[in-house]
Amino acid sequence: MKSSRKYLDPQLLSKLSNMELVAKCAVEGFFSGQHPSPFHGFSVEYSEHRDYQPGDELKYLDWKVFGRSDKLYIKQFQQETNATVYILLDCSKSMSFAGEGNVTKMDYASYLAAALSYLMLGQSDSVGLYMFADRIVKQIPPHSKRKHLNAILTTLQSSSPAGRTNLAEVLHSVAESTKRRGLVVLISDLLDEQADIYSGLAHLKYLKHDVIILHTMDHQELNLDYEGLVQFEDVESDQMIRTFPHSLKEAYRSRVREYLDDIEKTAGKSGIDYCLLDTSEPLDKALIAYLAKRKRMM
Repeated sequence: MKSSRKYLDPQLLSKLSNMELVAKCAVEGFFSGQHPSPFHGFSVEYSEHRDYQPGDELKYLDWKVFGRSDKLYIKQFQQETNATVYILLDCSKSMSFAGEGNVTKMDYASYLAAALSYLMLGQSDSVGLYMFADRIVKQIPPHSKRKHLNAILTTLQSSSPAGRTNLAEVLHSVAESTKRRGLVVLISDLLDEQADIYSGLAHLKYLKHDVIILHTMDHQELNLDYEGLVQFEDVESDQMIRTFPHSLKEAYRSRVREYLDDIEKTAGKSGIDYCLLDTSEPLDKALIAYLAKRKRMM
């Protein structure tokens, strides 16, 4: 298991030449490990057959049955309720932050979006990508064709963080523009007004979307493990402050815990899944959270 986790290490993934390698390495590394996957049996084991219909994919024909009966049957899998998935990826300027030795939050989020897209399309889900700051800046509508993966990965490869966050505006926009109910996967550092975020999430839930939040934060944002005099800069407003973080560490960590607890509790009350991610850690926690959510939707 430990050897397979290295393929999900963001530092290793950052050394790969393109997003296709990142996605393939992460997903195949995940499934080659001994994770107790909640996805076991999903579109793998079939329970019965149905008559072949024109347009069905030939790869699902049961040739053994055809050999015995001269009739064409399609294998019906235990899960044939393919979902529409909307990946919302925060590309605001705050996502450019990286503590010493870590990849940026944007890079981590992009690797995760690439891996999820690779996995979802491999299971024939319909996947769309929406990149946003104060508004949606890049949009790829949902499709289920495998070749659709290239469009998503190319967009992820060429994107860089810019602009301020207005998460509420984006969530309302997605809620109003999505024609089909589905699963919304929000990948963001959630650095915006909490009340506004909750309003946007409530709009999605009102329209019967399933929602999972993959809350992406740098290790230093969570722990403030700095020594000596440090100058901090707000990357969205360019405001700066110099201080000794050690003197603030305990109060800071307490405030962060309160903030995270509030988000998790509020999400839970609304039926929204929540997963906190540390960008210094492998991607498997996020993949397990997504797979568990997806299985509950079956």
